[in-house]
Amino acid sequence: MRKIFTLILGVLFVSAAFAQLERPTAVIKKATVKPVIDGVFDEVWATTDSLAIDRPYDTANGAPTLGEAGETYWKALWDEDGYYLIIKVTDDNYWPNYLHPGGGNAWEYDKPEIYFDVNFVLEDGAGPSSSGSGHHQMAPDMTAAKENGLLSTEDNTRQHAFKVEAPNYVAEYFVPWASLTTKDGAGVDIEGQIGFDVTINDSDEDNNTRRRGVWANAGPDASEAWVNMDACGIITLEGAQVIYVDDVNISVDGAITEDNQQLQINVEVLPEDATVKTVKWHIRTADGSRARASISPSGLITPVTNEELIIYASDATDFVDSEEITVSITGQKVTAEEVNYIKNGNFDVVTETGAPGVPWTGGSTVVDGVLNITNTNGQGVNPWDWTVGQTLRIPEEVKDEPFVLRIKLGISEADTFDVDFELAGDPYTRFGKTTDPKSADGNSQWRWAPLDSEPTMYEIAIDNFSAMQTGAGALAHKFNLFAGLTNATVTVDSVYLLAVSDLELISTGISQQKAMESFKVYPNPATSKLNVELSAINSRVEIYNSVGVKMDEAVVFGNRHSFDVSAYAKGLYFVKANGVVVKFVK
Repeated sequence: MRKIFTLILGVLFVSAAFAQLERPTAVIKKATVKPVIDGVFDEVWATTDSLAIDRPYDTANGAPTLGEAGETYWKALWDEDGYYLIIKVTDDNYWPNYLHPGGGNAWEYDKPEIYFDVNFVLEDGAGPSSSGSGHHQMAPDMTAAKENGLLSTEDNTRQHAFKVEAPNYVAEYFVPWASLTTKDGAGVDIEGQIGFDVTINDSDEDNNTRRRGVWANAGPDASEAWVNMDACGIITLEGAQVIYVDDVNISVDGAITEDNQQLQINVEVLPEDATVKTVKWHIRTADGSRARASISPSGLITPVTNEELIIYASDATDFVDSEEITVSITGQKVTAEEVNYIKNGNFDVVTETGAPGVPWTGGSTVVDGVLNITNTNGQGVNPWDWTVGQTLRIPEEVKDEPFVLRIKLGISEADTFDVDFELAGDPYTRFGKTTDPKSADGNSQWRWAPLDSEPTMYEIAIDNFSAMQTGAGALAHKFNLFAGLTNATVTVDSVYLLAVSDLELISTGISQQKAMESFKVYPNPATSKLNVELSAINSRVEIYNSVGVKMDEAVVFGNRHSFDVSAYAKGLYFVKANGVVVKFVK
């Protein structure tokens, strides 16, 4: 039997692959300079030790192929802002899910996962799969766009970058202390012990089987870290002495008066040598309505709609609060894209290989701005046997509100197709409630059986997202397109998830002035075809529905164009060209 060994701070632990191992420990040095998060080993990484990732979590699917002991490893540093981590993976075959023709769950293919337990009592039988547990997972997917060290940010806080030189790769992370909270909502105690582990998922092209190498969490009694971190390792921060924050002062110069204008909040944290100077932002509106604006960790306000904000900041422990300030936001023109919870829903971002760009994952391509999903594995047993999807970021304060899902679907040959909103973990709960008849049980999975071959814009009412999970350790929320029950090509376009309360805010942002002088549309009302006659050539023509969702567009090189509107629902629509608009009725 191969011997598994890990060198930690000069102490050699040698054990058979499945012996129950003592929890390894590591002392993390303080960074002399901040590493750049780009997947490259900066000089500062030479100042700290390498910790081998060479324990197989189990061998049910065979041992991972991650080089010899010590060739796959992690290094970490810390400072007052957070935790820096870099992982070197030595592989024999680089095989992430986006390279697999069938896509699939990213965690079943090559990618790292990192875990933190910041509770006072570390062995509590829980993991990040438990909501509000004080356990945290960071496991961003590998994508083609990230292969060259692209900096990516999660929830405006945690950062990561991947540098791939196939079959090997480097993963680098920054995790702010402010993003790690205990099960009681307190900040992390940097003077104490922190549970930590690294898992490397390993799959090969000729053997699509998930195998895992870990730093610590191994042995017959160990559950995977996602479920239970009791067998994970323990880190302490060298030289960590907490100098607590005494005061937080914030101020702002001016107001937001122009569409999409941003505004910086000035922040002063005292004393100047406080150990952790990051702050948490708290935002509400003066009239008690839901705040739409967002604030970055550095205090940059990004507006969405006109509102008056009441803002204050607290230190990372939530013990010290600033005074409140008021920020006025005017001049905003809200678009459907700004309040759409589906990102890249028009498939404007595409990878070099033609796949949909972030945050979409799974096997598909984009052709002329339309997503094409073709199940090349053969018809599956379950709809999710071929999945394209993305992780959603839905605020807790809107989970009980009604939503609408708008999606344009077509298929090359009439067949079965499913869409769902689910928790990305056991038991895959559909977290939305609906009365739409395409849902068999009133939960958020809808089936077209069959889906019409003609591309059609569908609107689905969602009563609420009451089964969402929120708080630290909550399961991720996913939106999925399921093509496992068909071999036909499904086309997807114009995907919008909108809160009903946001619909009244949306403006098409287009003017009626001089519309008739610019172009005309006919017939009006329209039934199947809508003709557009333009006064200028090389014009972009767009059609919006009454709430500002784009239905269709075309670049017209002559003076006339016809749109197929046969699938449009009855109602009012707007045709936009050259900065003006004409209404028509279907």
